[in-house]
Amino acid sequence: MATIEFLLTPFIACLLLILINVYFGIHVIKREIIFIDIALAQIAALGSAVAMVVFVSLHPEIAHDHEHHNVFSYLFSLAFITMAALIFTFLKHSKITIPLEAIIGITYAIATTGTVIVLDKGAGGDIHVHDMLIGSILWISWHQVTKLFIIVLLVGLFHLIFRHKFRQISDRSSPDTMTVKNPYLWDFLFYLTFGLVVIEAVNVAGILTIFAFLILPASVSILLSRDWKRRLLTGWGIGLFVVVTGLYLSLKMDVPCSPVIIVLLAAVLTVTLLAYRLSGKKRSKAI
Repeated sequence: MATIEFLLTPFIACLLLILINVYFGIHVIKREIIFIDIALAQIAALGSAVAMVVFVSLHPEIAHDHEHHNVFSYLFSLAFITMAALIFTFLKHSKITIPLEAIIGITYAIATTGTVIVLDKGAGGDIHVHDMLIGSILWISWHQVTKLFIIVLLVGLFHLIFRHKFRQISDRSSPDTMTVKNPYLWDFLFYLTFGLVVIEAVNVAGILTIFAFLILPASVSILLSRDWKRRLLTGWGIGLFVVVTGLYLSLKMDVPCSPVIIVLLAAVLTVTLLAYRLSGKKRSKAI
């Protein structure tokens, strides 16, 4: 019973992350911007790192006040994510010959470098880098789970209401060929809402885990299914199976759960790719 109670909060957190990230993952793969998640996560981490340094320099007397620092950190991360959403939206234009994926990669590299430089100036920078990468989801609190639930619920409802607009934009990579009014506005809202999820998700599970949750189940679901509903159900089912297995193995082997879950997701994708290849199926033109 004690084991179940201990694993309940990380399980619920992983479940919430799987639910929202599989949805976004399908969009990301269709848009061919695979590294947008890891770039936004790193930008959010950079905002948090800058917030930490600024907060300590402005309020050295309450440097260990985690409540005030967390609010400060969230505001900075939100500001950085909003700027990134604007940049990615306006750089997605037919007149720009550099692929958006290349720009995203460059952004990630710059944000990573900036984060390392900023954290190097603060105490415990190595610990912050470790938590930023793989998180500490086993030790998540109910307060964090509640915050994550609220964010996932609000973003999920928003995308459910306007799902047709977001799907059309993802199905057509060029803004000039869309029938949706104000495609740049909806592109911005996609990046911004995705960023809101990323800010909270990185604090819970780390950049690498969120990237795995985003891309790996969605990739498997796209290989196995063609329509949105089946892809979502397939991705959610795979994610649920891997999370339960990963948490169990993590507890039994006494190792961090995030790396175990990532390896299991990668193994599922590898097996699916091999089976898909051996089956001789042709890849659908419409991803």
